[in-house]
Amino acid sequence: MNKLIAVLEEKVVPVAMKIGNNAYLNAIKNAFLRLMPLSLIGAMFILINNVFLNFGEGTFFYQMGIRLSEDTVKSIAQFQSIGNAAINGTIGIMSLMIPYMLASEIGKKNNVDEGATGLMGIVSFITLTPAAIGIDYTSLIKDGVITIDVASKLTQSVGGFSTSFFGGQNVISGMLIGLFVGELYSFIVKRGWVIKMPANVPPAVSRSFSSLIPGFIILTILGSLSTILSRNGMNFHDLIIKFIATPLTNAGGLVGAVYVFFSAFLWFFGVHGALALSALDSPVMGVMALQNVDLFQKYGSVDAAVKAGEHFNMWAKPMIDSYIFLGGTGATLGLVIAIFLASKRADWRQVAKFGLPSGIFQINEPILFGLPIILNPVLFIPYIIVQPILAIVTTIAYTIGFIPPITNMAPWTMPVGLGAFFNTNGSINAMILALVNLAIATLIYFPFVVVGNKVAEKERQEALDNPEVTA
Repeated sequence: MNKLIAVLEEKVVPVAMKIGNNAYLNAIKNAFLRLMPLSLIGAMFILINNVFLNFGEGTFFYQMGIRLSEDTVKSIAQFQSIGNAAINGTIGIMSLMIPYMLASEIGKKNNVDEGATGLMGIVSFITLTPAAIGIDYTSLIKDGVITIDVASKLTQSVGGFSTSFFGGQNVISGMLIGLFVGELYSFIVKRGWVIKMPANVPPAVSRSFSSLIPGFIILTILGSLSTILSRNGMNFHDLIIKFIATPLTNAGGLVGAVYVFFSAFLWFFGVHGALALSALDSPVMGVMALQNVDLFQKYGSVDAAVKAGEHFNMWAKPMIDSYIFLGGTGATLGLVIAIFLASKRADWRQVAKFGLPSGIFQINEPILFGLPIILNPVLFIPYIIVQPILAIVTTIAYTIGFIPPITNMAPWTMPVGLGAFFNTNGSINAMILALVNLAIATLIYFPFVVVGNKVAEKERQEALDNPEVTA
């Protein structure tokens, strides 16, 4: 076992660390972190609207046996307009804000004006977004007869931007725009292709003029691209969805499997798994979650979306937080419980006591470094296999329809069970599965905790037999 660990540490860890330190991946990670308040605030309003202000058939309170009159249900539902407005201003503009945040991160990396670079990112996104909204006049058709007047209106469009472009479905195009604009803006500025003002001009005015030439070049390029695509019946966002976003979504199972296995595998060798795999986190699984939230908001329920032919992503990031990262990477809350149940080691029990409060909120560094789990041969097998096993159980439950898809984005620090409940907008079955998975994780760790007792006893006995070695 020790030889295997040594080989893996030598071959795998350097590669993972190199990936985790990539400047562009770090920029993407930081951009999403800066947007976290928007997503969490929006998630709270989604939860309020769909759980606490929704008493219709099939809702949480309906399943709990609470029945209200139809008029009362409608009266309560009227307050959802407050949440809807807030959702439109938070999660509803994620794709619009990503190019701003990401371009500014690239500007910061390249030591150019972050604010100007970010502003150019959001302007570029708008430049590539169609400024026309199709109007549905089919309601004017009467008795199956289409008059010439109505027929001419069926294909009409009016000026304006569809809010559908700004939600979760175009996050990938927003990232590409942010990366491109950030690097191109930095390239132009660093070569001195800017208007330089005299030294006595106020800095704010000077910065404004220095953005003119970079902005003109960038918008000329993107405006030309937008025009070419428009004349061929396309737009940039739809192109990205077709050739990048959709293939990534279809590969969701593979992405989920890689993330589930390697997040724990890397942590065992002391490499922060989530950071090393950040390219799969927010850019892929986070986008899948936003797409699910968009669908749920659009149709009002999972059933309505499915009936309309829509598809929910299974491996959205909150799925892993809800059913697999139970107490943190490696489902270590199960290990803590197993230690309380079976460990005779005073050191392990003491660490478990310190690690329990943070583990309840999905933070497990006290356990990872305190026992430790890192490079601990006794815990290698359970720590590596527990996540794939929980993923298999979760996949089966999802496939047979026991749990619904992820339709919200609760904070990842939600305790076990509550996170699953909120991320599915009130599913009792989701809470049950999370607790069942915690029990499974505890059973997986249990025999290895017993082995840990025997190892400790053997080490103690060797110390007694060879006191000079200990000294």
